Order: sequence, then C-alpha cells, then structure tokens
Amino acid sequence: MIRRQLINFGSRSTDFRVGEGVVEQLGKMVKCLVATPKRAVIVTESSLAESYGLEVSRALIDAGFTVSDLSLPTGENVATMAYAVQLFDALDSCDITRDDVIVGLGGMGVCSLVSFCAHAWCGETPFALVPTTLDAMTSCATSMRPLDTRSSSQMISVEPRAALVACDLDLVPLCPHDERMNGYVMLCASAFIDSRRQWDRFGELVEGVLDNAEVPMVDALCMAQTARSSVIKAANPSARNALEFGVTTARALRSCLGDSIPAYQLLAEGMRFEARLAVDAFGFDIDDVFSLDDRLDDLGVEELPFELEFDRFLTALKETRFKRSNRFMFSLPRHVGTVRYATVEDDVLERHARAYLASRAELMDEPA
Repeated sequence: MIRRQLINFGSRSTDFRVGEGVVEQLGKMVKCLVATPKRAVIVTESSLAESYGLEVSRALIDAGFTVSDLSLPTGENVATMAYAVQLFDALDSCDITRDDVIVGLGGMGVCSLVSFCAHAWCGETPFALVPTTLDAMTSCATSMRPLDTRSSSQMISVEPRAALVACDLDLVPLCPHDERMNGYVMLCASAFIDSRRQWDRFGELVEGVLDNAEVPMVDALCMAQTARSSVIKAANPSARNALEFGVTTARALRSCLGDSIPAYQLLAEGMRFEARLAVDAFGFDIDDVFSLDDRLDDLGVEELPFELEFDRFLTALKETRFKRSNRFMFSLPRHVGTVRYATVEDDVLERHARAYLASRAELMDEPA
C-alpha cells in the first residue's frame, strides 16, 4: 500500500507518498516533476550509494534521465554552508538547470541540504526527497534542519518546497536507533500540536508505530504532515511558531551537556520542561502535562539524568533565544492543539527551572 497525500501550502503543494516499496516506483514519480526528463543529480550518503543509491539511479535512468551522483560522508553533519557550496559546485559541473531535477536520498542532513540548495539554484529547481530515516520522513516535507555557519549551528533555513517526498517504510527498520527515536518524538510532538482528537488517536497508534506496522505508521506520518503544514499556513504569526515547541530548551541543553546526548532525548526534555512552564504561563492543564510524559514513556524515551547549575541553564536559554530573536519567548501550549509564543515571568521561569534541574539531578542517584 502506498498512500498519497497532497500537502497544500497555499500557492504550492508537495506530493507526499508513503508506504512499502516506494523506491521501486520512484522513477515514474520523479518523471512527473518535469516536462521532459533530461538531467538529474542524486545527492546521497556514502553508506547508501551502493545500495539504495544505485536502485534510485537505475529507476531514474529507466525514466529517461541522465543521472549524476554526489556522495556525502556518512556520520558527518552535512547540513552546513560548507557542504552547500560543495553541492552548488556539483550542480554547476553537471549543468543542472531549473528544468532538471535534484533528488535527495538520506537522512535529515541530506534532505535539508538539498532543500536549501535546490531552492536557490537557478531561482528554484524542482527537487524530490527520499528520506531514509524516520525523523526525516516526519519533517522534511514541512521543515529543514537549519544549516550551520562556520561559527554557529542551525542558523540558515528556507521553507522547504519539495515537489515530491517519497517515504519507503522498508527503510525504517534499517534506520539508526537515534534517528528512529527522534522520529518517534517528532511524531509525538506533531500530534500534540494538532488537536485533542489527533492526540488521542496517536495514543492508539503508538504500539503499531513501534512495531513498524504499515497502516499505523502510514497513519501517523500522514497525520504529522497535516499538523505541521497547518502550523506553517496559520494566519496567526504566533501560531506559526508551534513547531518550536521544546526546541529552545533542547538547544540550551545541547550547549550545556554537549554533543554526546542524542537529539531525541533533548527534544523530549524540552517538551517536558516547556509543558510545565505552560501550566503557569497559560493555565495549561496539568493532566495534559502528564499525558505528554506518558506518551513519551510509551515511546521508550525516558527522563534524562543530568546535573546542571541553574545559572548556567538560564544563561543557555537566553543565549539560545537571543541568537535567533530579540525577544525572550517560548512556544508554549495553551491547550493540546494550541501552541503560542509566550513571555514567561522571571520568577515563574526560575521556579520551574530549579524544580526541573533538581528532578533530573535526583535521577543521577537512582540505581541503573
């Protein structure tokens, strides 16, 4: 079963396909993106080049494209401006025009790099994304990981404009553990910001998602696209920041705890902490805080033990926000399905931060 969902963004749309065996039909899908198939560039990771990269290349050749490849290092962050320059050079050497196609095959880094470069090349060149990790399947149609500069991380981004996103569920069991767990947390966050109905529905899907059952996984991924695209299209500017729920705290914890902590744990911690902030800031229902905790536990994302001084944590929160905005605000839930920008009073932030840090320090003393 391959499900098709058209993600509308107003003046444009993305053809989102998800199911088992999607890669086998990729040639026909990509052929529909151009008037006449001519040239295509496949941007992938070195670990995929000889397996799925070759399969995708053959599918495009059968569809009438002349195919070139750019293989990027596996295990390295390729979502950087340095790699963007490398990709621009490759597109130039391959004579890619705005009538050709760029295909991104890989995780969130590759998909983000292709999204950025295709957006800029020749004023915008059609591109297709074939995400190979669950976090990329969840998010690459609606957002990209901002590119790093030489001195700062995750600073440069554009709104993704993929013509096609093709998610092959056969790849999920092969997905590295951390990227799969990050996908679970992103699916959870997407359901949380959507609506009460979808939040309850996601609870019913969790078991099937963890088992990689086709129908629950397809349902969860399609539900995530609806939720995330609704945020992007929201008329309220504050509502358009709902995808940032948990992200500010996650970035602050990253700067304090280092790169050894997986991204999914930091995002989950950010969601837990910011949901608690919302109780005082917005009157968010404490029962919904606990339901978020329970859902993350069901997904296998346990609370993270660590020790951190309050002053350092507060400084990291402010540095993270002021790096990207002149306002110290969080994206906090008013209700399940309603997330808005909010300013948090200093005393409220301090009380919750101290309680949060104390609870995580206590976990350090618990037996493994």
